[in-house]
Amino acid sequence: MTTYTGIMIAMAVGFVGTSVIHLSKGIMKHGVSLLRGAGAKRSSSSAIYAVGVAMNFTNPLWVVIANRFAPTVYYTSMYGLGLVSLLIFSRLALNERTTQRRLVGALLVVAGTLVVGAGRIVAPVAGMHLANRNTVLIIAGAWAIAAPLVAIVSKRTAVSVQELLFGVFGGGLAALEAVMKGVAQAGAEGSTFLPQTPINWWIFIVSFLGAAGAFGMIQWSYFRHCRVSMMATAYNVAYVTVPLVVVAIAIPGETIGLIPLAGLGLLAVGAVVMQIPARLSRRES
Repeated sequence: MTTYTGIMIAMAVGFVGTSVIHLSKGIMKHGVSLLRGAGAKRSSSSAIYAVGVAMNFTNPLWVVIANRFAPTVYYTSMYGLGLVSLLIFSRLALNERTTQRRLVGALLVVAGTLVVGAGRIVAPVAGMHLANRNTVLIIAGAWAIAAPLVAIVSKRTAVSVQELLFGVFGGGLAALEAVMKGVAQAGAEGSTFLPQTPINWWIFIVSFLGAAGAFGMIQWSYFRHCRVSMMATAYNVAYVTVPLVVVAIAIPGETIGLIPLAGLGLLAVGAVVMQIPARLSRRES
């Protein structure tokens, strides 16, 4: 298998995975909303929520499959594409208003995602076996400590601010889980589906804490009345950005690159555009 074939497979897995995970967020929020509703049938509402949870728990599976074929950043670079399906679900099932400005912001996020992916195809990333394990673990540990602290401190801030913070720190936790799995699955002769050494097995197992933390942040945001489409936008930006930054720090000689930087710029602008309406007018909430 050629390098580019592996890259395309990993990105295809990323597209499928992001579609499933984004829809899971909407379905979980739908279940929570129904449970709160007057006269709601608890059994059916719980079933809807359980379906969303089951879909969300497939995230590590997509990561493991994609990491087998190419470095982690190719999987994570596709994550923003799932926002489209979530926006449609949020509008139809959750009755979240999709303004023209939010739609433009979502399109910018999708465009930024595609630019990041294209940039990594033009300039392939070095293998994850070259990454400094200690650096990755330190970054992941610091982020895991900061995430719940930020959630607690932000309790009395505006909902729009909480949507941003929950999205960024939840997305970062999920992204670091993917990076840690990439390090754990990497070997000198290529990546494998499962780790090949005791230390890599340890990293692989610990990485699931990132997935659990991201799941917890998502649920926490729902009970803070955060809009799923808005929170998911910030989540996407973090999920695409964090692996690029961590890889650039952890792998000697690796850089983010100009094209991916341009893509990250589009992602950031898209996230800001989607957040503006909530800050300017409560009527759009």
